[in-house]
Amino acid sequence: MRQLVNALLKYKNALLYIGLLIISFLFLNQRSFYHQSIFSNAALVLSSNLNLAGKNISNYLDLASSNEKLIAENIKLKGLELILFSEEALKDQAIDNFAFQVIGARIIKNNYQSARNYLIIDQGYLDGIEKEMGVISSDGIVGIVNQITANFSSVISILHRDIKINASFKKNGAYGSLSWQGNHPKKMKLDDVSTINPILVGDTIVTGGMSDYFPYGIPIGKVSSFKRPKLEGYYDIDIELFSNLTQKEFVYVLKNKMKDQLNQLKNESR
Repeated sequence: MRQLVNALLKYKNALLYIGLLIISFLFLNQRSFYHQSIFSNAALVLSSNLNLAGKNISNYLDLASSNEKLIAENIKLKGLELILFSEEALKDQAIDNFAFQVIGARIIKNNYQSARNYLIIDQGYLDGIEKEMGVISSDGIVGIVNQITANFSSVISILHRDIKINASFKKNGAYGSLSWQGNHPKKMKLDDVSTINPILVGDTIVTGGMSDYFPYGIPIGKVSSFKRPKLEGYYDIDIELFSNLTQKEFVYVLKNKMKDQLNQLKNESR
């Protein structure tokens, strides 16, 4: 105990300086948007590098399992490629005119325990990543890019209480807003679907294509249950996701090549 007291007395000036420095940073972060941005980017870089180091160690220890997952995904992609290239020339033209460019990335941090969850991926603006790009996996949607640095990006997960995704029924195109209620990581709600549209348990839900983030038709999940209120015009629909976001390793970032044109039209129509 005496040694601890002596050490505190010996380094009291340095400790006082560090304490005042921390307090000053806290005041700057609360009162200045500029400093908030700097601290946020610095925190993202530090957190990303620490998580990348940890992820590399984990991947090395689990290399065989990761390789099996990669091989399985590559087999699926190769099968799709063979199907596409065996079609007519008109199909090739449609592929060339596809509005989205796909950029591969690896998740180095995945949070899914809180009400507002984020991911960090190992691609940044040097790799062509921009804010507000959609992020998908091999079997569904993952989230939307929120913040970027040179080599990393933060992604708002669809498991986030404040995010809504435009979604529709594959069978009839009826659309609504998909949101997470903060409960089970595979359970979501689909709101604003009018009761004039017939629906059934098991109906497939896909992206609606009415946003800049995702093209139409990416599978999201299926209807697990629904209620039809007597006095309201909209269903209460529960959705079970196809994708398990707690076990993701690799994702694909979607760059909308037509986004500038869409934004121009939106600005002119205001």
